[in-house]
Amino acid sequence: MIMACAVGVPLVSDAQPQPPDITFTLAADSDRPQPFTRDHRVENGCRYRDNYNYELGKAGTWEQRELRGGPLFADTTSGWISYRMGDTWCVTPYLLIIADADTMRLEFTDSLAAHRRLVQRAHARWDRDTPELIRFRKGSYRFEELIAVPWAVETAKTFAKRLIAEDDASYQKLIRHLEEHSRDAPQPTPPPAPYVPPPPMTQEQWEAEVAKLPGLEKVALERVAGDTVQVRITGRVMLDGGCASSMPLVAVEMRTDTGWVERLPMHDWQLDCGLSSADWTDRPVTIPLAWWVYNFRSGGEGLLAPGTYRLRFRGGNWKDMRTEAFVVRPPDR
Repeated sequence: MIMACAVGVPLVSDAQPQPPDITFTLAADSDRPQPFTRDHRVENGCRYRDNYNYELGKAGTWEQRELRGGPLFADTTSGWISYRMGDTWCVTPYLLIIADADTMRLEFTDSLAAHRRLVQRAHARWDRDTPELIRFRKGSYRFEELIAVPWAVETAKTFAKRLIAEDDASYQKLIRHLEEHSRDAPQPTPPPAPYVPPPPMTQEQWEAEVAKLPGLEKVALERVAGDTVQVRITGRVMLDGGCASSMPLVAVEMRTDTGWVERLPMHDWQLDCGLSSADWTDRPVTIPLAWWVYNFRSGGEGLLAPGTYRLRFRGGNWKDMRTEAFVVRPPDR
């Protein structure tokens, strides 16, 4: 027959909660429950099942290991130590409690039914681990017989009640801690109001805002040499957006019999490489008109005809300012 040294496999199915393990604590050999305080060690012996040899009626190899105990109660000064048996399936298990020259050997009934009864016995006390009581006495005994004596049964129940009370107290302490933490925690900051973008500006509003910006203060014609004109600009001027950030938006106007007409209109767009505007003070700007008109023409022959011209520049407030008129003469032949 095969017996598990401890409970590591569910009794019903994997979906069910794990039953408690088989644990035990050692008591002194006295009329009332007292912890066993002699220096000792506990060893668990087990013969592993070898499926092939077991079918032939032979057992497998032996393993013996020391069990490490731990305090049974939260009050570690009580002296009660709990031991948990191994979690391997094996045959012919036993326990050895060795205290100096005295050895106590505990044998188990080698059957699944006996093992199941031990688990059900522990489960009847609580669904968590509660120990059986073993009174240390030198010699060889049956584990099931020692834990069934009235003294051991009643003490095991008393210890189970104490463990349950400790668990309840720990739970209540946790609840109080969480309540205090919740009460003392700062109130959460309310989330900020969602951003609502302002309504788009009307044309009148846009023009009013632009009108508040600085504009041109002075556009002075300084020199005309052939078809090259030099002016000096003071104030905020709109640029063409080129990388050099040095060329203002400019229009070329020519006087005709019917009045001034645009020979080269001002761009209604800007590049995005450089600045869109600049604040200048007496800044010289040189413009080669013939090259400028030819390369930026929108139609026509693209040649700069002799005549009277003026230049128009745009300020940061989108108001234009013109130079005084100047004459472009035909080239000398």
